[in-house]
Amino acid sequence: MIVDTIQNLVTNCTLSTFLLAIPVVVLLCHIIPWLVDPHDIRKYPGPFMAKFTDLWLAYISSQGHRSEVIHDYHLKYGG
Repeated sequence: MIVDTIQNLVTNCTLSTFLLAIPVVVLLCHIIPWLVDPHDIRKYPGPFMAKFTDLWLAYISSQGHRSEVIHDYHLKYGG
């Protein structure tokens, strides 16, 4: 039954529907684990964007300041 449903969705899917589904799936893959939070990770302080993604750290790393920023956050938030 589930396989048939997925096959119907794939065969009836247009390109625009597929392109719209990609960002929705990516967002859901990040939001659902954040909402569930079985390990209570949200209670720890830190940068706001770090609660959702590592893109902020990738940007800082690309600028060449990763170790300084991480050190400053450890001083500010503990760790």
